[in-house]
Amino acid sequence: MKKYLKSIERRLNLPKDIRKRVMADLSGSIQERREAGQTDQEIMAELGDPKKAAAELNEQMKEYAYRKSPWRFGCLAVSCLSAGWLIWYWGIMSLLTGFTIRESGSLGIIGGADGPTAIFVSTAIPNGIDWDIVLMVGLFLVGIAGYFLLCRRPGK
Repeated sequence: MKKYLKSIERRLNLPKDIRKRVMADLSGSIQERREAGQTDQEIMAELGDPKKAAAELNEQMKEYAYRKSPWRFGCLAVSCLSAGWLIWYWGIMSLLTGFTIRESGSLGIIGGADGPTAIFVSTAIPNGIDWDIVLMVGLFLVGIAGYFLLCRRPGK
């Protein structure tokens, strides 16, 4: 019976305090049925499978149910785009060219089809923090955090 109640509790889309209250009421109802002489199998057959029982409870308590925010997909898109930027520019391009983003930004090519070609460094490679990578990592983390925070919000 414990396993049955746990499977119902996992499927409830309710805030924690209301979920505990509903489960306490359900446990009390089951205890009353046991005292009335019903077996656990009869009780479970009467309530139905856990998925059905949880769906009925969610329907009865729908004004308290969590709702999912549509903004969570915006946060997910921000994190995916920043991760794609990090993977492409910071990972693949540096592996293909052998230069980091900072180094490749300071290189130039002079020449053409009719003469020799030379590669020169146009500016000194600055030392310090690579702010574009810091920004993209920050956007990635904020996007992931926003997605998970907006997935389950109490309903109105």
